[in-house]
Amino acid sequence: MRLVLVEWTDSYGCSPNWQPLEGTEPAKRLVCKSVGWLFRDDKDSKVIVPHISDGEAIGIPRQGCGDMTIPANCIIRITNLRQPRISTRKPATHI
Repeated sequence: MRLVLVEWTDSYGCSPNWQPLEGTEPAKRLVCKSVGWLFRDDKDSKVIVPHISDGEAIGIPRQGCGDMTIPANCIIRITNLRQPRISTRKPATHI
């Protein structure tokens, strides 16, 4: 899976009260940015997963959490990010 930054447009707003439609300002585009591993990439949608476990290291299947499906027609741009090198050494202990 590739680590990516996805820029996409989302819907927003919902007035809490009834109001006249005449004279309302035109809606502006709401641009969102999300980072995660690109789990699924097809013509209709993209699925990114921001949290992935390395369960295989302890004998359980790899798992993900927080997956989000973004409709393909909402995506402005997908930028590949450099994946961090994962250290296998133990963290230093502080006293």
